[in-house]
Amino acid sequence: MGKQKPRSLKEALKGVLTAKEFEFLRTSYDSVGNIAVIEIMPELEYKEKKIGEALLLVNPQFETVCKISGAHKGAFRVQPVKVIAGKKNKTALYKESGCVFKVDLGKVFFSPRLSHERERISKLIKKGETIGAFFAGVGPFPIVFAKNSPMKHAVAIELNPPAVKLMDENIILNKMQGKVEAILADVNKIVPKKYKGKFDRVVMPLPKGGEDFLAASISSIKPEGGIVHFYQFVPVDDPYTQVLKLVRDVAAKQGRKVRIVSKKQVRSFSSQTIQVVIDFRVLRGQTL
Repeated sequence: MGKQKPRSLKEALKGVLTAKEFEFLRTSYDSVGNIAVIEIMPELEYKEKKIGEALLLVNPQFETVCKISGAHKGAFRVQPVKVIAGKKNKTALYKESGCVFKVDLGKVFFSPRLSHERERISKLIKKGETIGAFFAGVGPFPIVFAKNSPMKHAVAIELNPPAVKLMDENIILNKMQGKVEAILADVNKIVPKKYKGKFDRVVMPLPKGGEDFLAASISSIKPEGGIVHFYQFVPVDDPYTQVLKLVRDVAAKQGRKVRIVSKKQVRSFSSQTIQVVIDFRVLRGQTL
């Protein structure tokens, strides 16, 4: 009998890491298609290649292991990564909800952790809806919607040029030409000019700073009303007081009333912070 494959990263690293080093090992990782993205603590950097190779041994579906090599930064919230094992490749092929996406890690923001949100919203979309997908990245939200809902058309706005280039490729890859339109633009600049009162539904999964675009999102909802899915990082101890007040205040400044449809935690971010989503209906009324 051959040697049995280790069942976990810890098991694969027995004899490679000391007991002290195991204290610094992060065993969780993000799976982005054929690439695993893991955090390596500074104390283990000199063994990062061995950790990457162990992860490939445990998970043969991965071709590459990257480590996070810095914090999210810049206007595009891009997180730098470095290949530590496997093929020297940072372009992942990621599958979700019957769709496939090319994702260039280190050049675009992408979170596989929001897959359940894309699926959830797909089930809420009604036949014939026109959707505004703001901060669309490489297109996961609008393309999953187009594939899995009876929507009519999605306008996907993104400011990062490499992300828009990949979104165009992903639209073709998923045969969604004509249903999803990729737009390279700043939401706050293009929406007031071109998309005021145009959408039945808006999704705005900005990793940070979504409150700065809330007014544009509300103004883009049709006069007869529609839904906004608003994502925000909030304190664990009081997640909803401030964000609900913000939604109502921003809507009131535009002469619109809102009704909160649902609010829920999306994911944990740190010991003090969680990400939540507020689904709210902008009620019938004229936009100012």
